[in-house]
Amino acid sequence: MREIYKSGVTPQQKLVAVNSKFGNVNVQSQQGTSRILYDTIKCTGQSNVRFFEDSSSRTFPFTNTGSEGNKLGVGDTMVIAQLLFEVWEYNKTTGVWSNPSNLLNSVDYALGYCNVEIANNQVVKKLTLSEGVQSFNKDENQVDNTIDLETSIVIPPLLPFVVELQTPLPLPTSGPTIENYITCQIIGVGGIIAPRTTF
Repeated sequence: MREIYKSGVTPQQKLVAVNSKFGNVNVQSQQGTSRILYDTIKCTGQSNVRFFEDSSSRTFPFTNTGSEGNKLGVGDTMVIAQLLFEVWEYNKTTGVWSNPSNLLNSVDYALGYCNVEIANNQVVKKLTLSEGVQSFNKDENQVDNTIDLETSIVIPPLLPFVVELQTPLPLPTSGPTIENYITCQIIGVGGIIAPRTTF
């Protein structure tokens, strides 16, 4: 994760400020943490995917959001610093997941974009996927294929969030024994209720 913040405000400081405006004033007493939330959807040749929207209907290993789905729990909060999209193969015969490939390895897909919505408000609009491709990225040394956000996006507790992916080509379809799945990871820092303090 990045260590230099152009605005002079760390993700943790923004997390506290935004949550204070929503009335979550005790966020400063919470336990800080690193978070990765992910959601996985079967590829059926679609070119538009909305991640997390109904993730409460999926179970591990397809998502790690649990029954809360696309809302963080009471008192939980998160700052999105990076996004990552990958395509996985699942062998229905052996039950083995394999060949994770970054969606952006193909220039054709890198021409797509993503949106992020929190409580039906668009907070990231048509962010080009080429940001995650090393040859296009302004940070020449980036090799992890993540899309770094220039602004820390805060997800307050109990507000629904969705990541929408739009690709210029259909996603790879599944076959009789191999199913293709696309996953979206949102990566960042967060706050969780500290059990030894009063919230």
